[in-house]
Amino acid sequence: MRLRKFWSLPATEKFQICEAAMLLPIVNLSIKVIEFKRIHSFLRNRGIILTQAANHDDELEAIARSVSRAAAVMPMESLCLSRSIVEFIMLRRRGIPAVIVAGVVSSADSSLSAHAWVELATIARNERSDNCGFVPVLRIGELASAASASRD
Repeated sequence: MRLRKFWSLPATEKFQICEAAMLLPIVNLSIKVIEFKRIHSFLRNRGIILTQAANHDDELEAIARSVSRAAAVMPMESLCLSRSIVEFIMLRRRGIPAVIVAGVVSSADSSLSAHAWVELATIARNERSDNCGFVPVLRIGELASAASASRD
């Protein structure tokens, strides 16, 4: 059933799902075996990407959907950090400015919970009602509006 649905998708979405399916295991393994400072450096050095003020809403939703679909069929669990890194890479490859945000929230029992998500100029990807409770502790990337303001 899933295979039939996959073949009925447009070619661009098939490509995006395949891209996400190839990146997810690489990112999952990288998070487990590579120091995070090296991953951070790799992502930070992707450069500031300035694009026209084009409307990328369709592509943004397709990429988010592709990452979710690829994560759902993977044999291993993909955590929010892995999915966010994959979405960040896919967006930046297409010239769409994005920022990975990692945040924490303290529970009543003094434990910490962490979550990662991708933010765009006006939309927070993976946005959930409980995202607002997370205090950002790490941001990787820069949005086009901030980059253009710093260059003026």
